[in-house]
Amino acid sequence: MELSKIVIRNYRLLLDTELDVHEKTTLIVGRNNTAKTSCVGCVSTILEGKMFSYDDYPLEKRGELFDLFSRFMEKTISYDELCQSIQPISVEFIVDYSTEQPEDPLGALSPFIIDVDIDTTVAIISAENRIKMEETSLRNLFEKGFYRDRAFSPNAAEFQNIVGNSFQRIFGLTIYAVNPNNRNDRQVKTHKELSSLFPSYCIPAERALGEDGSQNNSLSSLISSYFDVDEADLDPSVSKEVINLRRIIENANREIQKQSDEILSSIVNSSVGFGYPNAEELQLGVITSLTIDDQIKNQTRLSYTSGAYGERLPSTHNGLGYKNLIKIEFLLAAFAKEVEKCGEACIPLLFIEEPESHMHPQMQHAFADYLESFLEKISNIHIQTVLTSHSAHIANTIDFSKIRYAQKTTSGVEFKNMNAFAEANKDNLSFLRKYLTLSRCDLFFADKIIFVEGASERLLLPDMIEKCDKKGLFASQKYKLPAQYYTIIEVGGAYAYKFIPFAAFLEVPCLILTDIDSMENSRTKAFVSEGKTTSNSTIKWWMRKVKGLPESDQSPIDLKEVIALTANQKTLEKCHLEFQVEENGLCGRSLEEAIRNVNRDYYSLSTPVSEQSIEFTEKSKTDFALSLIYSNPNYETPKYIQDGLVWLNEQHVLV
Repeated sequence: MELSKIVIRNYRLLLDTELDVHEKTTLIVGRNNTAKTSCVGCVSTILEGKMFSYDDYPLEKRGELFDLFSRFMEKTISYDELCQSIQPISVEFIVDYSTEQPEDPLGALSPFIIDVDIDTTVAIISAENRIKMEETSLRNLFEKGFYRDRAFSPNAAEFQNIVGNSFQRIFGLTIYAVNPNNRNDRQVKTHKELSSLFPSYCIPAERALGEDGSQNNSLSSLISSYFDVDEADLDPSVSKEVINLRRIIENANREIQKQSDEILSSIVNSSVGFGYPNAEELQLGVITSLTIDDQIKNQTRLSYTSGAYGERLPSTHNGLGYKNLIKIEFLLAAFAKEVEKCGEACIPLLFIEEPESHMHPQMQHAFADYLESFLEKISNIHIQTVLTSHSAHIANTIDFSKIRYAQKTTSGVEFKNMNAFAEANKDNLSFLRKYLTLSRCDLFFADKIIFVEGASERLLLPDMIEKCDKKGLFASQKYKLPAQYYTIIEVGGAYAYKFIPFAAFLEVPCLILTDIDSMENSRTKAFVSEGKTTSNSTIKWWMRKVKGLPESDQSPIDLKEVIALTANQKTLEKCHLEFQVEENGLCGRSLEEAIRNVNRDYYSLSTPVSEQSIEFTEKSKTDFALSLIYSNPNYETPKYIQDGLVWLNEQHVLV
């Protein structure tokens, strides 16, 4: 059995959000402030038995909350109607046990299966933060916020203050087992039953790494557990060594105790005078409470040993990345030990926030690649893991089907299942997977995307964006493009169109800058003025979309129709296409030719300038771009790039 879905309602930005949970690892990615941490925090709050605060209740719902309380205090709705009308913070856990055989014990899931249909293999558990304060107490609590001199006079500020200070008195968590075939059929369950079903552990993003003299020391806590746990419950792989260590320490404790008592008693008796105690009275002595295991538990620290000389260095001399990785491994091992105590008939949940902290790219890749096998190694009970990350390297490593993209919209946050995109785009999926594996997943974390033709655009675009800003082309936006979170991805004109459905699925504004690539025919290049068609695959794909032609239509694209595209036709949903346009009476065939055309003085082009004059004949486009920036910092940016950047600057991120 496994957790297949989590549905969160009315928690911060998560107004009505479903998270499809993978059977092994679920990776949540997305831009900043897209409720990735909130998702983990909400689930952890419930599973750990903590209480929600007023700050957790969505801003969008507070006006409705105030209105309902106002109507209750005005006595236009009853207490029962109030309780039913308020939309609570709630989480639904949907468990799939279809893989279990009829004779298999369902263990901790059994209390939550309340249907009698033998064909139903789904269990629903709902945790809801509903009103728990009884009617009279609630009226008394709000009296000052709604009445002045016995007259009904609601005060919004007073109400907010009362609710903020009393939220955890007003509301409380109730756990229900819900009949999947009749959602009105519900049974109240205990939090103990919920936590028995979902033993959980959260490794937060802000974690002290320990080994620095602080009390938060992961190694010390692990050592302590070896001394405190019963021998029968020890991990078999280390039980022999731990038992041996305990015996050595017990013997040492007795010997140290005896010697310290004798020596200290002698010192005390030699130091006391004034005839006390006499020979007939009880003699003074000393009993020490010195134990080596306390020292081992409290003073054990990691160290690093030189293989050549056996010299030791403290762990503070090691990098934070290794400390982070070591601490995560210790915490995972400790969680695995706790899970094994629960038995097999449960669904352990592990949450790790931003594991990439302090890790270099290769370490991030290794962590993501090794996590599942590491968990299988340390525990014989299956653990489902939910990761949140801002790391393109981790996103590259995790299988596409396990990724959930957090998309922030005007109506809340949606977790998009990449597997849903994969199922709908099977023909294109192989290319995307290979590209994202070989390149990077920056597009998962950007507010806006710029797909470019090649190295020249990738090198020049950041500088061109700054130039457009200085010219005042982005004047209509408070936060202009240079301050927005955009990413530049080099894909080439032959492949850019393959990313358009993916960008549309993510609903991220994207600009495609490509070359017009004019051709005389299918095999012969031509100047734009002499061209009949284009060899650019992205432009051809775009034109088929504009003209309503099927993708299978491979008939030549008329270059005149390409040049005649309007600004509106160059935009499909949240994607915009730009290519070279005519300037100074000429149109370049590529970026390099467009730059030469608008920077004629710098390139010493004699009048009259022709298409042959601006033709790019150098071997290295990279050298061309670097030379331009270094030798001519005041160069002019081609119009098609300016037009595209202005469009991108104007796009809103929220959908």
